[in-house]
Amino acid sequence: MVNNLSFIVELILAVIFATAILLFMGSRFFRFSNRTMALVSAAVLLLSAAGWLFHDQIYDSLPAATAVHTLFTRKTTTANVFFPADSSAKLMSVLALVTGFVVSIYNTKYLSKEQRQHAFYPLMLIMLAGIIGMVWAADLLVVYLFSELMNICAYALVAFRRKSNAAIEAGFKYLMMSSAASVVVLAGISILFYTEGTVLIRDITISGDILSSLGALLILGGFSLKSAIVPLHTWLPDAHGKAPSSISALLSGVLVQSVFYVMVRTSLLIGLSPILLGNLILIFSVMNIIVGNLMGIIQKNLKRMLGYSTIAQMGYIALCFAIGLRNGSVLALQSGFFIIIAHAVTKGLAFLEAGTFYLYEGLNDIKEIRSLKNHPLFTIIALTLAVMSLSAIPPFPGFTGKWTALTSVFAANDPLAPWITIIFLLGSLIAFGYYLPLLVNLSSLFMRGGNKTDGNAEEKKISFWMKLPAIMLALSVVLLIITPQFILNSTLGAAEFMLEMIK
Repeated sequence: MVNNLSFIVELILAVIFATAILLFMGSRFFRFSNRTMALVSAAVLLLSAAGWLFHDQIYDSLPAATAVHTLFTRKTTTANVFFPADSSAKLMSVLALVTGFVVSIYNTKYLSKEQRQHAFYPLMLIMLAGIIGMVWAADLLVVYLFSELMNICAYALVAFRRKSNAAIEAGFKYLMMSSAASVVVLAGISILFYTEGTVLIRDITISGDILSSLGALLILGGFSLKSAIVPLHTWLPDAHGKAPSSISALLSGVLVQSVFYVMVRTSLLIGLSPILLGNLILIFSVMNIIVGNLMGIIQKNLKRMLGYSTIAQMGYIALCFAIGLRNGSVLALQSGFFIIIAHAVTKGLAFLEAGTFYLYEGLNDIKEIRSLKNHPLFTIIALTLAVMSLSAIPPFPGFTGKWTALTSVFAANDPLAPWITIIFLLGSLIAFGYYLPLLVNLSSLFMRGGNKTDGNAEEKKISFWMKLPAIMLALSVVLLIITPQFILNSTLGAAEFMLEMIK
């Protein structure tokens, strides 16, 4: 019997691709407005996310499901392009779709004065389709093709404001470094095909010979660059800092985490030792935490600082996965997925509010926040909420994720527990050093009621379409504060599935 989860993947991909084509053609020939394209994108992404919740009912209601299922599926049951069941891929897919939905609503106003919206929305949708296809792929070549599809769209979106030399430079740098990573990944796939005779992930078993191990390590190294693992991280602050804020929210909140997840999953399934993989990721994570936080201290540009924050947060996520693989700890992997969810919400909120400051105030510099006048308190409060979570202040979700991760370290009796604790605490302390000036400036503005020093000037009116996504994300932060155990429990299936991958 055909698996309905795999069918839903194919159906969602088909719908997203069809929508991307429709929007491109409609904007060219029927002059679709920016609002129309944004709301259509939002509706399609929301319905796609809902598809995961009701996949059984959807599959049963389609009499031609089996026939349509063959669109992406080969003849034999062992050669499916997508995994038939993957709880962790489902979590990553829903997170990508929901984040895309929020960003699309935000773009209703944010992109209203931009040109070339006819290219923006199709590129964004195809990028999200690339993420979904990549995290579900059961074939190394399909993983590669979907990751390239995702990255090609990301390059173009980073350089979307082509009149800005900085944006073009950031996009070109991202293109060059990620292309080098793609070559390395493709070389690794070629070696594994030569040694194993297949590119189906579950049929590959590294026997310990040098050539197949080299292929696995090349794949690991290539995806490390794409997921901004230090020292292969230098493209990220420029790319995320110069891209439109709505795209920065997707890149920092979803894209790099999805690539990291695929890197870990693929490495485990092809037979790389979980202990070896855990130790390598542990080393990478320490470097990310230290470098990301130290470089964040010297940043003056708000979005660039948030980019380095993403590098540090990837370190905490990687550290959780390293602990889980080293000790077979479900709780550590749950902590990693919890931090991924919390980071997507809070970093998305931070980038969207940074975009609001830029659109209405022309603000890029952290110090300029203090001098704002007649700015709505809502934006100030929303950005403060995001920054407090990112700086791991109790009881915000950033703190909850790190606390759960440390709990898992000691519960697993990891011999490196004292050192891991020091790394966590030191990284959090350094991070607070660059979040604190931003919090001080925001609190100063808040205490003066938006700095309403000009009595004759009216308070700036923020568009409803930019407020609504911020409200959604702010409420999500509150939900993570109130019900952290519920969110943590929802990641149990994903964590257990990761451990099941270990051969």
